[in-house]
Amino acid sequence: MAKKKGKKSPTARRIDVTQYGIDLPAMIAEIRKDLDGMTHAEVGARAGMPAGAVSNYLNGSAKPSLGAVAALADAAGGHVTVRYDRPRKPPKGQ
Repeated sequence: MAKKKGKKSPTARRIDVTQYGIDLPAMIAEIRKDLDGMTHAEVGARAGMPAGAVSNYLNGSAKPSLGAVAALADAAGGHVTVRYDRPRKPPKGQ
């Protein structure tokens, strides 16, 4: 069955994570330090992405998703940690 053409779902757009304090380019800069000596093809094979995508992410010509950054971190032998901090409850009486 062919896909219907029409409006994209509201979740189809990429959310700008910088508004939440996540600096993906800084993460990529840190990951690059641990990829020395590896070709883009080798990194891509480990990360499950094409060598061209690896090149574009590492040289800054493409914006990676958080998932792509996590895959690159894994390829470098590291990991990305994302956590949820619960909201602080206001003190009683306020």
